[in-house]
Amino acid sequence: MRRGPTRAWALYVLGRVLQVTGLVVTLVAATAFFGTPSTIAMLRMMLVGGLFFLPGWLLARKDPRGE
Repeated sequence: MRRGPTRAWALYVLGRVLQVTGLVVTLVAATAFFGTPSTIAMLRMMLVGGLFFLPGWLLARKDPRGE
């Protein structure tokens, strides 16, 4: 059974999902708090988005196709 490639693809897909989640959270923070005095809340939400994105980027750096 080929476990190696399956695990590599699972980590890659998980990384991409985390990246997209982080980008969406950051986008929602930027649009939801635009023009409001809630700067701290916006920055906290953007930090959460960044904390989702960063591990996703680290996981998805290596493409399982070898490209």
